[in-house]
Amino acid sequence: MKLAKKDFYNYISFYEEDELIYKKLYYLEKTSQEAFSNYLKSLDKDLIINHKLYIPALQNEPWYPFIDENIIFDNVAGDIKLAKHYRYSPVFEHCHGFFEILCIYEGQAETSIQGIEQTLHNGDICIIPPNTIHSVGIFNDSIAINLSIRTSAFHSTFFPLLSNNSALGSFFSHVLYKKTEGNYLIFHTKGDPDIHSSLEDLFIEYLGHQKYSAVFLSTMLMLFWAKLLRYYEQDMDCTLTRNHGSVSITSIINYLNANYQTITLSDLAEHFGFSQSYLSTLLKESTGKTFLQIIKGIKLTQACHALKETTLSIAAICEVIGYENPEHFMRTFKKEYGMTPGAYRKEHQ
Repeated sequence: MKLAKKDFYNYISFYEEDELIYKKLYYLEKTSQEAFSNYLKSLDKDLIINHKLYIPALQNEPWYPFIDENIIFDNVAGDIKLAKHYRYSPVFEHCHGFFEILCIYEGQAETSIQGIEQTLHNGDICIIPPNTIHSVGIFNDSIAINLSIRTSAFHSTFFPLLSNNSALGSFFSHVLYKKTEGNYLIFHTKGDPDIHSSLEDLFIEYLGHQKYSAVFLSTMLMLFWAKLLRYYEQDMDCTLTRNHGSVSITSIINYLNANYQTITLSDLAEHFGFSQSYLSTLLKESTGKTFLQIIKGIKLTQACHALKETTLSIAAICEVIGYENPEHFMRTFKKEYGMTPGAYRKEHQ
């Protein structure tokens, strides 16, 4: 299906037949049980089966509590599928074997993720990894778009993000390689027009089914994440599940990035109200690194940025990033990058 950018809003906001059925059922059940029962009897049973409509009043068993990856990607060429979340469809808790990205295109949606109820607003991008119990409800004219992505695609697409010290890198590293359940992450873009436009481009490309579309979608999705990371890494909520419950790691990582020059494990533990031993375990299990390794990584990343983007002396950079001993900084830098800070600056400026 070819769709021009100027026609996208009309396409995505149009009520499809299934949505109209859901909407009528929703309001009839609220206003008249008799009319609701009569409408149920009038529905075409073959249509319900063929369109896979979820109507609790006609359902005798749980509705897809687990959705297998092969069900969603049946007859899909590639690793990415886009679809509008049907408005007024009944809420049901479920999880699945793939990544789901719920994008609030307009308005808001009520969600429950791992038992935590919250409202997602215009511009919110919610990443729901495999095996995370959740539900979504939209009972007005709001619009949400679902991106479904094969788990294997995340390994290849997000590998470049896992080597840095960002909260996003920590999240995907934890999700992809620690095999825990119940993790999720929400970016708050506040309706950013650029993010909005990128989402439209992704959907239009998916509908077009043109030559090399799978390659285009993968590349466009990588750019989409890069924009989220560049502009909204500091404006997101993240929950990582551990064996003893769910805790947020985002604020800890961001606090370290803001206070890395002088922060100690004791200071960090006091700030967040944890014991030092608990915090050490939390950092190790969530990021795969110790407190000192995280701090070293942040300092060296900042040093590289200063070497490339400023004319500060090596001694000044050493002081700015929190190394008291220049010789120690020089040894640490050379061990990490295989060259001295001076050689690094010469190579990258």
